[in-house]
Amino acid sequence: MRYLLILLTTLLVLSACATNPATRDSDFVLMSEEQELQLGQQAAAEIAKNMTLLPASDPLARYVDSIGQKIAAVSDRPELFYHFHVVDDATINAFALPGGFIYIYRGLLAHLNSEAEVAAVLGHEIGHVTARHAVKRYTQMQAYQLGMVLTSIFVSIPQTAGQLSDLVAMAVIQGYGREAESQSDELALKYLARAEYDPHAIIGILKTLKRLDDIDSLEKKDAGEKVEKYHGAFASHPETEQRIRDAVQLTSDRQAGAGLVNRNALLTVLDGYPYGDSPEQGAVVGQRFLHPDLGIQLKFPENWVITNNPASLNARIRKEKVFFQLQLKELRKRQSARAVLEKLFPKRKQGPITEGVQGDMPFARTTVRMSAPYVSKAMIDARVFLKGPKAFIVLMWSERKSFASHRPAFDAIAASFRDYDIKRDGDVPRIMLHSWKVNDTWRRLARRSNMIFGRFTAEKFAALNGMDIRETPAPGELIKLVH
Repeated sequence: MRYLLILLTTLLVLSACATNPATRDSDFVLMSEEQELQLGQQAAAEIAKNMTLLPASDPLARYVDSIGQKIAAVSDRPELFYHFHVVDDATINAFALPGGFIYIYRGLLAHLNSEAEVAAVLGHEIGHVTARHAVKRYTQMQAYQLGMVLTSIFVSIPQTAGQLSDLVAMAVIQGYGREAESQSDELALKYLARAEYDPHAIIGILKTLKRLDDIDSLEKKDAGEKVEKYHGAFASHPETEQRIRDAVQLTSDRQAGAGLVNRNALLTVLDGYPYGDSPEQGAVVGQRFLHPDLGIQLKFPENWVITNNPASLNARIRKEKVFFQLQLKELRKRQSARAVLEKLFPKRKQGPITEGVQGDMPFARTTVRMSAPYVSKAMIDARVFLKGPKAFIVLMWSERKSFASHRPAFDAIAASFRDYDIKRDGDVPRIMLHSWKVNDTWRRLARRSNMIFGRFTAEKFAALNGMDIRETPAPGELIKLVH
C-alpha cells in the first residue's frame, strides 16, 4: 500500500505540472485552465450580487475598460476575454479573479493622476491573471489535503465548485504573498512598455499609497487609536517602501523611456464623481454626516473624530474614551420609539424613558448602566428616532464617572439629528478640477474648503494629486480638489 501511495503521488505531481503563461516556468498546480475560467465566472457572479459596481455604460467604467483592454491585448494571455469593473466604493484597492475578471475601486481611481497610472494598476492585476497566482495559491492551500485524497483514492469524493470557489476567494482576500506581488509589479512594467505607456507610473502609484498610509497613521494617532497597517491586495505585499525601491530598480534596469502619461484625460473623467462614500453610503463632510439616501444628517463638535462604516456610523472624542454609534434597524411592523428602545437593553439596566418628537421624527431616550465597547463600566445615552419603517439607534457613552461632563455634547449631537435637505445641507463630497494659481498652497486650499477632511485636509489634497504637502504643482496645472 505504501508503494502504491508513492506511485500515485508521483503521478499526481507529474500530471499537475503546467507551463506558466507569463514566466514560461513549470508550475505545480491542481487546477486546469477550464476550472480556472469556470471559477472566475462563478466568483464574478457572486461579486455582482454582493458588491455595488458602476454600470458598464458609466463614463468612468467605460474609460477603465478601454485602458484595461489595451493592456490585456499585449499581456501574456491575450486569448482570454477580460472584464474590467469599477467598484462604487471609497476603498483604495484593486483585485483580480481567475480567468480575467479585474476590479478597481472608485476610491483608488480618485487617487490616481494619469491614464498611465490606471494602466499600471490594471497591468498589475492582469499580471496576477497571466501568472495564474490564484491557481498557485489555491494549490498551496490544497497541498496539505493531498494525503487525504490519496488515502481515499478508491472513493469518489469530488470537490464541489462551491468549495473551490471559497478557497480561491480566500486566496484573493488574503493576498498572494511577497513573491507574487513583486512578480505582478514586474509584469505590469512589461505590459506598460508594450502598450507604450510610461512604466514609471507604477512608482508614482506606490508613492501615493505610502503617503495615504502615513496620513492614515497620523489620523489614528491623533484620534488615540491603535495604528494597524493596511493590507489591501495592491498596497502592501511586500511593504510599500520595498516595492518602490524594486520598481525604481526595474525601470532603471529596463532603461524605460518616456511613454504615454495622459494626465488630464483621467482628471477630466473623474470630475464630478463622489470622493469617498457615495450618496447610497452616506458621507462625512468636515464635522457633519450626510446620508442623502436615508434622508438624515447630524453634526459633531470640533473635537470629535468621525468614521463611516458599512454597518454603523462611529465617532469618538479625540484621545478620550467617549464614543458615539449610529445604527439602522428596519422595522417589520409599526411600533413606538419606546417599544424599540426597551428591547435594546435589559430592563434592569435602563433608567426612566422619556419620549418626544424632533422635527417630524418621534423619539425615545434613556440612560443605561452596563459595559460597552472600550469601556467596561460605562453609562450609555441611548436614543431611538423613527422615520417611517426605519429606526435610527443613537448610542453615546463614556465612563460613568465622567458621563455628566459629556452630557451637553451628547445632547448637542442628538439635537442636530434631522432630515436631510440638499439645498440646506449640501451634497456628498465630489471631485472638482482646479487650475493651480501662483499664490495657492495646499493649506490655503484646505481652509477654502472649510477643512472638508478635518485636521489633515491639506495633506489629503496633496496626496490626492500624487504629491507630498511640501511639493507644489506648476502654475496653471490642473489638479483635483474636493467640495
